[in-house]
Amino acid sequence: MAVAAGERPTSPQPTATIGELYLAQGHRREAIAIFQRVLSADPGNLRAREALERLRVLPPRATIRAREVPDRAEQ
Repeated sequence: MAVAAGERPTSPQPTATIGELYLAQGHRREAIAIFQRVLSADPGNLRAREALERLRVLPPRATIRAREVPDRAEQ
């Protein structure tokens, strides 16, 4: 994509693929930052969420769901 004279190029959007590349190269902190930015922009991004779960930055979704669903005995 060409940038017209006088226009500023937009900064690239982080993607889960970029985070995975950072992780594969051993750059854990950078990968986590990318995955968090991806998830912030797109909360439904499963690749970023699962990567953060594997890195133990986020709790697994099953744990989150268990806390959100009240126990039937409590009702």
